[in-house]
Amino acid sequence: MVRTLSDASSLFGKERYKKALEKLDKAEKLAEKTKRTDILCRVLLQKGAVMNSMGKPDEGQDLYDKALDIFRASNLNEQESSVLKHTLSNTFSELARHFKMVDSIENAEKCYLNEIKVYEILLEKDPEDEDSNLEIARIFKAIGDLYEYFKPEKMDPETERQYYEKILDIREKAFELLPDGETYIYDLAYALGKLVDYYITRQDYKSAIQFQERVVEVMEELIDLLANWKDLKAKSNAYDKLGSLYAEIGEEELAQEQYSKALEYYGMIFDDELWPFSVKATLASELMERGKTLLLLKKYESAKESMDVALDFLEGVDKEEPEDSTEESLDLASVILGEGYEEESEDSGYLAELAGIFREYAKTLSDLNRNEEAEEFTAKSEKILRKLA
Repeated sequence: MVRTLSDASSLFGKERYKKALEKLDKAEKLAEKTKRTDILCRVLLQKGAVMNSMGKPDEGQDLYDKALDIFRASNLNEQESSVLKHTLSNTFSELARHFKMVDSIENAEKCYLNEIKVYEILLEKDPEDEDSNLEIARIFKAIGDLYEYFKPEKMDPETERQYYEKILDIREKAFELLPDGETYIYDLAYALGKLVDYYITRQDYKSAIQFQERVVEVMEELIDLLANWKDLKAKSNAYDKLGSLYAEIGEEELAQEQYSKALEYYGMIFDDELWPFSVKATLASELMERGKTLLLLKKYESAKESMDVALDFLEGVDKEEPEDSTEESLDLASVILGEGYEEESEDSGYLAELAGIFREYAKTLSDLNRNEEAEEFTAKSEKILRKLA
């Protein structure tokens, strides 16, 4: 029986479907004779896959359903039931991988959807079976990954929208089943982000905002997890993007709120002793760049806020930093703190960049009537420029 199944699988892989069916018919009779329900179900699923490959989807699904009905009606002991469950689930997974390899996305998805039915049958018998929900979430993720894998290179706008909406629907289903799973959160945020970008390219900012608000909502699910600094930065980026979208439609107050919220997560990183100085100094540099970008957009209050967060961190740095500090990070800190220009850096391009940051920050402070602080940062800029001269 095992040898016959192996021969059938080999013939199936070589697309010799009629010969494969002959072997499977033989295996089916042997399974019935030996009363091996698990082997019988495996044979039926393989026969169904052969029929789908031959362009007979209705007959293929009938065979899938026949195996599922055997499982639904089975009155086996716990061990036998477990064997039957694993046989069905694993066989559908194997067949899905086969169809993926031969670029048959429709048949691969059909196998995954039928695998879900295995666990739905278990839930019918035991609605409190958490393992089944976990498995269903896993399978929905696999379907979403399948569509990501087969994403066409070229799509007209309407097809592209429908494609991303289908992926989003699949990711939503996995997320709903396991809302506290980090992988499912990021998968859903990524799917939502694709639709955000789709609407941005069409300058439909109101639609983009609706989806970006969902990104923010989903990313907030990470707040109760043991987040690392990359999670916190990802949340910050979500708020930043929402702020930029509000700015596009003239909602400046709402944009400001999102920019401020984004900075809260940088603050969490700077305040947490768990993260090394090298990471924090790099993020402080990024905040300076963020401030420069906001300056160019004439978002003066937000620019000031961004640079203030970076400078608050750097001005509080202990000069004797731990060994894991990178040379570049220490260089950045010492220059921003106004010390060690001659000793710490010989990179003129790097120093000129820092001088520009101070000069632009001074302009921001001046616009906000913070003239004394503006003079301080103008002096820092001029000190660097004198060194360069």
